[in-house]
Order: sequence, then C-alpha cells, then structure tokens
Amino acid sequence: MLITFASLRGSPGTSAATLALTWTWPRHAIAAECDPSGSQALAVFDPGGSLGHRGVFEAMLSARTMPLPQALWQQVITLPDGTGRHFLLPGSQTPRASESLQWQRLAGVFRSWGSLDVLADCGRLRARGTPHAVLGNADLTVLVVRNDRHSLRSLSSAADVVREEIRLLGSADDGLVVMVVSTTSSGTQRFPVKEIERQFAKLGLPVVGELPWDPQAATQLTDTFNPGKRFEGSALLDRARQLGLEIGKRAFARSRRLRGPELTEHHPARSVRPRRQLVRRQQLPPIPRPVAPSGERDRHGD
Repeated sequence: MLITFASLRGSPGTSAATLALTWTWPRHAIAAECDPSGSQALAVFDPGGSLGHRGVFEAMLSARTMPLPQALWQQVITLPDGTGRHFLLPGSQTPRASESLQWQRLAGVFRSWGSLDVLADCGRLRARGTPHAVLGNADLTVLVVRNDRHSLRSLSSAADVVREEIRLLGSADDGLVVMVVSTTSSGTQRFPVKEIERQFAKLGLPVVGELPWDPQAATQLTDTFNPGKRFEGSALLDRARQLGLEIGKRAFARSRRLRGPELTEHHPARSVRPRRQLVRRQQLPPIPRPVAPSGERDRHGD
C-alpha cells in the first residue's frame, strides 16, 4: 500500500508523525521522504554521515543503469527499532534536486511493492515541487493538522481545495482522512477530538485520531536519535501504534476496492513477510543500518 502524509499549512509535525507510524507499523514498511523541501531524517539516524549521500535523487541517477526498484532499495537504510522490518528512504538533499525527480515513476514503484507498505511524507500541500503524482496514486492520504482554532478553521474552509490537490473525485471519495496533532502552546485553545470529528464529518472528512504532545519522543525522530529507556513506551509511540491500525485498515479497504485482487490478501493489521518476488534479499544489496549512538549498539542488536 501507498499512504501519503501532508499538511495544509505550517509545521504540525508531519515528519515526526510519519516516522512514528513507520516505527510502530504492524507490517514491513518504508518511510519515504517525498517532501520537496529536502531530507532531514538521514541526518537524524546517521549524524556522522558514515553512510554517505543517500536518497531518491541518488536512486534516480543509479536507475540509468539498473531497474528503478533495485536502485531505490540500494538507498534504503534500516530504522534502528530492533525489528529489522522498518526502513527509511531518505529524500533529496535540496529543493532543487527534488524538482528533477520523476515522481510518477517513483509512485509506480511504491505501489508495486505489495505487502511492503510505503508511508510517504509529502510535506506541505500547494508548496513548490509538491509530489502530486505520489499523492494522486496513494491508497490513502492523511492530512496532519494542529489542534488549534486557526489550523482547524483553515482546513474547514479549504476541504474542497485539498481534495482537488490530491486528485480525489469529490466528497464521496474516502481517500482523505485527518489526523490531529495536540499542542500545548500558551494561549492556544485545544478542542476535544469528538467535537472535531463531528465538525469534519459534515465536510466528509473522517478523523482517525489525535497524536499527543510529546516533544521529548518526537525529538528522537526529527533531531538527534539518542533514545532512553522510556522512548519505546512513550505516549507518542503508544498512540502511533493505535492510529497505525486504523490508518492501515482504511487504506487497505480503499486499496482493495480500487485495485481489486492485485492487493495482498493479508489484513494490514497483521505482521507478514514481504512477498519474496518483491524483496529478495539474496539478489539485492544488504540494507545498511544507521550508526547507533554511543551506548545504543547492544539495544538495537548491532
């Protein structure tokens, strides 16, 4: 499945949400950085740069001499969550490099990976270089919005524009859902999720839930990865596990309806191995693991 994540305005935490969901995803999954503003996650998990320049831009260059799926797989690194089934495909280093990417080809590969789910961070909608081809080919798009009056009002007034931006057919198309991110900014009014659900239901926008305000855990995914013992049990990851099941079910249902029998018969909430014809480890180069911070090597099995 291909599931895209985007925001309407500002920085509500789309990148942190995408990585948290990938980290806790019940199946094999790749967090693909498709944000045209540039890559950030590689520097988080490989701060010393020991893995060199990696990403979709380098994959497109390599695809001149090899199939694109293989070229992409060479750029993937394993997330240090200890499972060995969650990965990261870094984005382009600069916005200029993003503008040269062939998003339609990339979207085609993402959709072809079957039971290897792709969670693509597409950044802000209507920004320069927005990967419309990836958004338009998604089984489900998750719009990340901050829980404050201004952000919620902006989404309410722009619901039709958002649908058009991601190429949905109208309010009857269930390819768009909303995920709310909590905030504790001083002077900001936070609304109950049930109330947000009722208001957005009138616009045909289902709300899958709310991620908690957990800056300490989010920093491990967006700044410097140096987790303590409480990281795996943090409020962010606990809630991400629950939301991942709901998002996966919705994406699976829509994909099954649109794509038919080509979709794997496995339920998205179950942990399954990727199809061997899609991910043959003996034919593809090994996926490098990011260098773990000091004191974390034993924890992640390095």
